[in-house]
Amino acid sequence: MTKTSVVLFTVLLLNSFIVSAYQLDRVSVHDPSVVWEPASRYYYIFGSHHAVAKTKDLMSWTSASWSWGRMNDNGRIVGGVSNENAFRNCATKTVIKDGVEVEFPNFDAHDWSAAYGDYSIGGNMWAPDVIYNDTMEKWCMYMSINGPQWNSSIVLLTADRITGPYVYQGPVIVSGFNVSGCPASLDYKNTDMELAIGTQESIPSRYTTYWGRRWPHCIDPCVFFDENGKLWMSYGSWSGGIWILELNEENGLRDYDVQYPSTRGNTDGVTSDPYFGKKIAGGFYSSGEGSYIEHIGDYYFLFVSNGGLAAGGNPDDYNNGGYQMRVFRSNNPNGPYVDASGKKAVLSDYELNFGPNSSTRGVNIFGAYGYWGNMLKNDGERSQGHNSIIAAPDGRTYLVYHSRFQNSGEAHQVRVHQVYQNEDGWLIAAPFEYTGEKVKSDEIASSQHVATDRISGIYQLLIHRYGLDHREKELATPVDITLHADGTISGAKTGKWQLVEGTSYVNLTLGNILYKGVIVEQKMEPNQTKIVVAFTALAKSGVTIWGYRTGEDPTALNQVKEESSIGNELWYNLQGNRINMPKRKGIYIVNGRKVLVK
Repeated sequence: MTKTSVVLFTVLLLNSFIVSAYQLDRVSVHDPSVVWEPASRYYYIFGSHHAVAKTKDLMSWTSASWSWGRMNDNGRIVGGVSNENAFRNCATKTVIKDGVEVEFPNFDAHDWSAAYGDYSIGGNMWAPDVIYNDTMEKWCMYMSINGPQWNSSIVLLTADRITGPYVYQGPVIVSGFNVSGCPASLDYKNTDMELAIGTQESIPSRYTTYWGRRWPHCIDPCVFFDENGKLWMSYGSWSGGIWILELNEENGLRDYDVQYPSTRGNTDGVTSDPYFGKKIAGGFYSSGEGSYIEHIGDYYFLFVSNGGLAAGGNPDDYNNGGYQMRVFRSNNPNGPYVDASGKKAVLSDYELNFGPNSSTRGVNIFGAYGYWGNMLKNDGERSQGHNSIIAAPDGRTYLVYHSRFQNSGEAHQVRVHQVYQNEDGWLIAAPFEYTGEKVKSDEIASSQHVATDRISGIYQLLIHRYGLDHREKELATPVDITLHADGTISGAKTGKWQLVEGTSYVNLTLGNILYKGVIVEQKMEPNQTKIVVAFTALAKSGVTIWGYRTGEDPTALNQVKEESSIGNELWYNLQGNRINMPKRKGIYIVNGRKVLVK
């Protein structure tokens, strides 16, 4: 145990027990995609069904709005366009292919999705992703227009301001054409397919079957610039997997000069296709949607949400609940992506990847949990997912997602956790939601943020295991362990722990499993002012653990039995107040060490 000065120890105590309150103002935005708007210094989240909110501190959110627009005859953007008319006429008329300007076909995204009739677009504008394109000097919104039979599209709209009005430029990718028995209007000739793969005498036979198993559902875009300034879009939902395309930085649409080979043609296991691009995760009718890619540290991290988005509780429906964020990483924006144990994100056969018999592919950054901090079981989070993540300009990384709850039906709210990288570079989420903590991402590897003397103690331990039964609304709940000053762990789990000198990295071995993590201080949720020592750590198996300190380690306390043996040391109580002599039994700070007066 290191020696710590009385003054430093007193400051640590004051910081631990006397802190300012914070304000959490909640919003409901499903499928939140986060973006930073530098001019206003607001973070915005855009979500399904026209939902949007903003915040300056990632704690206090307010609802906002955006609007649709169109180009008038004078070339000016005017607003006031309805949902039904916002996606009918492409503002982009030509694009460049092979160095030549060619006509860009008009695509009526509304009618494409409405082809089967009895259709309302109001509830089918899903999961937009918004970025700023410096080359275009425009805000670019990539919007899913969902259809009932795979007849969906992802389209681009642009605006001068982040809240619009957004003008429809054209399609980026389209699905659901020429399905057996579909309306005649769902013809590939009405899409950009021939612009991408060349003129076709008839629909290539590979596209006429296996929608949902082999081919992607064209929703849920994530658009990002890689470290070399190249623009990409990942997309796809359930079934046919997550795919990726290169985009054109000049207009934000598909880069029609990039060609993709056809692998395995008309069979299962296709990983590349001339029209749909490259598959980077999933397939074979396995679950997985809401992809999000962000470059953090030395890697591109891919998030995918497995399972059904509902809160669960239906014992007859395997798809009812189970939403869970899984994480993979790669050195390249287009993969290959793997998890911490080396398993590939792309599947080679069907895999049940959620529920009580779930596979363990993909890092389980966290799942359903309750009784955590001051949270009651009935207040527990569950079915968290369709997240975004941002390496923010304040030097921190934030995970933004929507969550349902243990006893609130299908109501959902946005939650934010700060995210760190462990010693192996894997992402691990802070155990409590973000409430203004000041530790920056690059400080984890270069400085120790919790004094060694303060780490030993009794902890609540939460293990985010795979295989929760969401039909029964099962969730993870904590158990007690003690981290002893001698580096051992006892209690419900036994093992050992060790700090990595000069850093905030911590290694915990529970049984024979090594978890590599980070130890910091956090405010306890919800709405508390007390700061606790907390850790988050990951095993190579993909299982994450959380812990927070609840009390002293009795074995680490020195025992002072007689006042006459105290001498003239400097004494402080646990509130950091100087005292002359203890008047009653208790724990005190004497010359920077804890003592127990009996």
